[in-house]
Amino acid sequence: MASIFVRQSFARAIAGSRSAASQSRLSPTWAARRLYNTPPAATGSTKPPTPNVQGLAGEALAKKTGATVTSATVPKGKTKPHKIEKTPTSPYLYAFYGLLGATAVGMAYTVGAPYEGEEGVKDAEKHPDENIAEAFYRRAMERYEATVDKFSNPMWEKLLPDPLPAPYQQPYTLVINLDDMLIHSSWDKEHGWRVAKRPGAEYFLAYLFQHYEIVIFTTQTADMANRILEKLDPYQYAPYRLYRESTRYIDGKHVKDLSHLNRDLSKVIIMDSNPDAYSLQPENAIEMKPWKGDANDTELVAMIPFLETLALTEVEDVRVPLSKFRGTNIPVAFAKWEEDLKEKMRLDWEEEQQKKKGKGFGIFKLGSGSHGDQQQQQQQPPTPLFEEQRKQMQEHFMRTHKAIEAEAAENQRRQKELEAKIKEMKVSVWDVVTGSGPDPNKVMAELQAEEERAATSQAEAAQK
Repeated sequence: MASIFVRQSFARAIAGSRSAASQSRLSPTWAARRLYNTPPAATGSTKPPTPNVQGLAGEALAKKTGATVTSATVPKGKTKPHKIEKTPTSPYLYAFYGLLGATAVGMAYTVGAPYEGEEGVKDAEKHPDENIAEAFYRRAMERYEATVDKFSNPMWEKLLPDPLPAPYQQPYTLVINLDDMLIHSSWDKEHGWRVAKRPGAEYFLAYLFQHYEIVIFTTQTADMANRILEKLDPYQYAPYRLYRESTRYIDGKHVKDLSHLNRDLSKVIIMDSNPDAYSLQPENAIEMKPWKGDANDTELVAMIPFLETLALTEVEDVRVPLSKFRGTNIPVAFAKWEEDLKEKMRLDWEEEQQKKKGKGFGIFKLGSGSHGDQQQQQQQPPTPLFEEQRKQMQEHFMRTHKAIEAEAAENQRRQKELEAKIKEMKVSVWDVVTGSGPDPNKVMAELQAEEERAATSQAEAAQK
């Protein structure tokens, strides 16, 4: 009996330990919820206890306040919630929807409607076998493509005005890109946008102005590019400037269509670092490497001899020499071509001199004796004509560029003096009304007289 009692006690102890372990495994939050939601025990009643949401916490609060625990009840009578009634739709809204629908139907019909007049007769003759649905769809697509093409083309059919009469018009046109050709733009958090000018960019524009009609063609907007060009080209060596609205938008790319320039394409050269820009006329292009801000760059200035020679030799079609040097480093390849040309001219001259050396009449030889030797020693191998012309153009550039700089400096000085005089007048509105201030007509006459004196002095200096 004692052993049985021990075994039962041991079993009850094990069961109690399992129950305690299971309770200890509950999280504190879950145990608190069970404690809070435990309904109060009903004593002396056969009816099952009603669940009380408040549990033990509610009972404790009721004992402290002396109130009974109650449950929420649904309001009765007028306070009872009723169904939400829908607000009737306004007839004006239905009318607005109807107008939108009629507009959509009208636009759809207009897009695919038959062509009018003579154009409609020609259209019917071109497509006699089409049914109504096919003809409607075709006309809608034709009008859609025409609209897209209109917005993708330049805003003007002729981007440049008609050429000036001779001799004011340069025979060749040079189209130059702005970004990564003449300037390089960069942005950082510390300084924001910064623009660097390519080495020799001003000299490049000023020197080739003697031979080319220079056009700056950029994909930037006008308001952004103009602020840069005012500092890059203050003397207006590039008189024409074209912007993004002058490009064609093809497959998400801005393309510079040279056929809209209103110039003979056999006399047009475009220099750009973006192949997409000249994709429509690649035979007119000189492909340049993008300039990324290298302060030691000389490629732009090194292109001057090649471009100058094209103008001096008056080539009929610039696309022919461009095709010869395409795919090469043009400054290096052209320098080698020029040296080969000089060497060939020297060899031809020496061969000609050898033929003349022993040539004579009968027993008399021409060029023999001391006088003939001196005459032969004085002769030198010929040089290309464009090389001599290039030297003359360089001297002419130095004279004209200095004159332009001096004139620009003088105009700037006069502008500052004019602004200073206007500030010194200090004319108020009351002076103008009462007439007590200086006479505006007299002031303008004095300014005009001063301008005439400055123009006269400049003309006299130019004649000297």
